[in-house]
Amino acid sequence: MTPALPGLALIALLAVLRLDVLIIILVGLVPISINIEDLVLGMGISVPDEPLIIGIFLLVIYKFIIDGEYDFRVFRHPISIAILINLLWILVTVLTSQEKIVSLKFFLSRSWFLVVFYFLSVVLFKQFSHIKHYLWAYIIPLGIVIVLTLIKHQEDDFSQISSFEVMAPFYIAHGIYAAAIAFFIPILLLWVLRGFALKFNFTTVLLATFFLLLFTVGLILSYTRAGWISLAATAVFGIAMVFRFRIWHLLVVLGVVVAIITVNFDDIFYQLYQNKQNSAEGFEKHLESVSNVRNDVSNLERVNRWQAAINMVKERPIFGFGPGAYSFTYAPYQDPEFKTPITTAFGDQGHAHSEYLNPLSESGWLGLISFLGIILVVFQKGLKLVYYGRTIEIKIFSAGILLGLVTYLAHGLLNSYSEQDKIAVLLWGFIAMITAMDLYHQPIRQSQDDESK
Repeated sequence: MTPALPGLALIALLAVLRLDVLIIILVGLVPISINIEDLVLGMGISVPDEPLIIGIFLLVIYKFIIDGEYDFRVFRHPISIAILINLLWILVTVLTSQEKIVSLKFFLSRSWFLVVFYFLSVVLFKQFSHIKHYLWAYIIPLGIVIVLTLIKHQEDDFSQISSFEVMAPFYIAHGIYAAAIAFFIPILLLWVLRGFALKFNFTTVLLATFFLLLFTVGLILSYTRAGWISLAATAVFGIAMVFRFRIWHLLVVLGVVVAIITVNFDDIFYQLYQNKQNSAEGFEKHLESVSNVRNDVSNLERVNRWQAAINMVKERPIFGFGPGAYSFTYAPYQDPEFKTPITTAFGDQGHAHSEYLNPLSESGWLGLISFLGIILVVFQKGLKLVYYGRTIEIKIFSAGILLGLVTYLAHGLLNSYSEQDKIAVLLWGFIAMITAMDLYHQPIRQSQDDESK
């Protein structure tokens, strides 16, 4: 215990005198932290980052909220209001949960992620250089993890089977690993293409190029189909930004797509059912297998989880079953038609594999709608920054951050990792960057004509 005392003393000193430095150190620790399962009462913890997150959370509550040192303008920002509405509804559904202890832990976990990575980070990003520090603080250790993963993976000739867990112990599964990598590919690409416009020196551009190549290789060799698809979705969104699509344009397009899928669902499902390509047969065939809902067990089980979530919300449409409770309650709601060889009668194999169906089944329709409300406000504010930012730096950074968020939101159609520390630091941190740039680094005010276009 004694050797740890100097480190604890340093952390305490930084917490009091240089909380900004401590936050950047924390971000750097997240990619290399290790999850310890079944520590107490079946609950795990990620070390060393999670104890530090909890400690900073308690300090912030005392120092900034109770003592009134916080910039309370942050709470009045539309993005913050949307986040608080969502958090308030989560708290309501904790009270109605079928698994109250699990739901309370979910609420506390979401709270400290939001306080540290969103509310504290927003004021941290009042100094624009801290946005860069935050990004590099995660990029560099993640790069180290990718190198170590590739070295281990090479020992198995980069086989697909070994790709599922070769990134352990830092990332517990290839999906989380790929989602984290995908977050940074858009911003790294923009740094490479527009680095000199941003007044980066040659070394920084070269470094960004190295990490872009490394991250791209890491994503490809993760064999994560959702990760690959997320980049395709991001490319489409990037094209929409080039043509200066507004948020209502995107909503109309999305609405039309959803309507077409809904009307033609039976025909689409039949066509998907004809795909017999299994997911364990190389890059091209592995990608083709993403639409195989006939005999690809991974896809079939995902459909089973989705159907269970839909069945759950039919029974409890208002309050859901409680935050974090899906894993403990979905078993009876599995449809026999969609059960697979890996389906369990106990329903003890995780979440709904969807960032959207998870809150729907756990917190009802208001849980999903309030989460989508956050996304809507973030992109409404973010697109204004991209189009009307005061400086080229604001435009490029906000574009890269929005595109990074798109990678995860597209990934979220197939997986749900927002309650994992590895992703929470990015999801809420990126949203905090948009809020800070809108609040502290104002875009140029447009004329009424421009705003109405």
